Amino acid sequence: MLHYSCDRCKRELDPVDDLRYVVKVEIQAVLDSSYADEPGDDRDHLLEVHEIMERMEDADDAMVSEDIYQRRAFDLCPDCYRRFISNPLGREVVPQMNFSPN
Repeated sequence: MLHYSCDRCKRELDPVDDLRYVVKVEIQAVLDSSYADEPGDDRDHLLEVHEIMERMEDADDAMVSEDIYQRRAFDLCPDCYRRFISNPLGREVVPQMNFSPN
């Protein structure tokens, strides 16, 4: 029998009776292309990418690959799912004050 637990609160989830949410996160490093539109930019971008790939082959593959790309999946119970979906980045929520239009 499969065992599931919420990755946030650690509550055990029964695969038959409990609703379980799977949140998949994909993280990618992005090269800054803001300099590509500048006039006089005659860099060879293909050569730069090739050099980066060569350096990656020489370095520790596990360490570099985690810095470049990660894919993860998390099981959430319904309560933790609602908390996650309302604030996915976990930012501190600043209460808003509603003033009357005087």
